[in-house]
Amino acid sequence: MLTVLADDVRINILTGFLGSGKTTLLRHILDRGLDGRRVAVIMNELGDIGIDGKVLQGLNIEQMIELGSGCVCCTVNREFGLALQELVETVAPELIIVETTGVADPPNIVVETRQAGLRVDATITVVDACNIDRHLDVSTAAADQIAAADFIVLNKVDLVDGATLDRVEAELRRRNGRAYIARTVHGVADASVLFATAAAVHLEAVAGATGQLPGHSTTGHLERDRISAFAYETPRAFDRERLERWIERLPPAIYRAKGIVRVTESEWTTLFNVTCGRADFEWQGRAADGFVGQVVVIGKDAASMRDELTTELEACLA
Repeated sequence: MLTVLADDVRINILTGFLGSGKTTLLRHILDRGLDGRRVAVIMNELGDIGIDGKVLQGLNIEQMIELGSGCVCCTVNREFGLALQELVETVAPELIIVETTGVADPPNIVVETRQAGLRVDATITVVDACNIDRHLDVSTAAADQIAAADFIVLNKVDLVDGATLDRVEAELRRRNGRAYIARTVHGVADASVLFATAAAVHLEAVAGATGQLPGHSTTGHLERDRISAFAYETPRAFDRERLERWIERLPPAIYRAKGIVRVTESEWTTLFNVTCGRADFEWQGRAADGFVGQVVVIGKDAASMRDELTTELEACLA
C-alpha cells in the first residue's frame, strides 16, 4: 500500500459517461483558475493515445499526468497510486482533479485514493441532459456514476425542452436524492461550490465574511440558484457528540460545511467537512494558544438560515 503524507491535499473526482462534457467542464474551470490554488490533474483514458489531455495544455495546471490503456478503477490502480504520489512530491498541489474514463466506477477510485493516503473532497458527475436515457440503457456505469455523485452537473440543457429537462432532473433526484444538481451549457459551471478550494477561500475570508459568496463572472448563476454562505467563529470548544448531531441535522439545502474547531475530548483541533450530507472528521494537531474555531456554511439560502443554524451551533459548545 502506498502512503502519501499530504494533509493539505484534496482530491476531486470528475466523472460522467462518455461524451457528457467532463473535459469541457474541466477546461472551463481551469481556464479561470481556482482562486489561485495550485491544481494538478490526472487524466485517465481508455485508449493508448490521450486526446483530452491536449485540450488542457496551457491552462492553470501545475502538472498533468495522463494514464491510458485502462480505467483507474479496475486495471491501472497501482499506476494511479504512483501518479498521486508523484504529484504530491513534485508540485505539492492543494487540489488534484482526477478526470476518469467515461465508464469508470467512482467508489472504486475513492477507495484507491484513500489507500494512497489522500482525502476525497467530492465526486462530481457530469450528465448529458440530451442523451441520459440512452446512456442509462447501454451501461450500468452511467447509473453508478449518478448514484455516487456529491454534485451532478446536468450539462447540455440547451439541447432539450423544459419538460424534458424537468423529467431528467426528477430521474436524477430519484437515483440520488442527496446530490446538488447544477444545470449548465457547454460545461460553464461555477467552481465556488463544486471544488475543494471553495470552502478554503471562505475559511480564509471568515473574519470579513458578509454572508454572501464572493462575486465572480458567473455570479448570475449563484443568484439564480440562491447560493450564499455565512461564517462563524468561537474560541470555545465543542462537545463532539453535539456537534456531530448538528451536522447530521443540517438541512438538505446546505451543500457544504467546513470547519476547524476544538472539541472537549482532545487538546487537538479537528477538521470537519460536510459535502451534500456526507461528513468526515480529521484530527489536525494541538491547538495553539489563542486558537479560534472557524466554521463556513454554503448552500441554498444559507445566509437566511444563519441565525437559526448558529444558535443551534452555539448550543453544541461545551
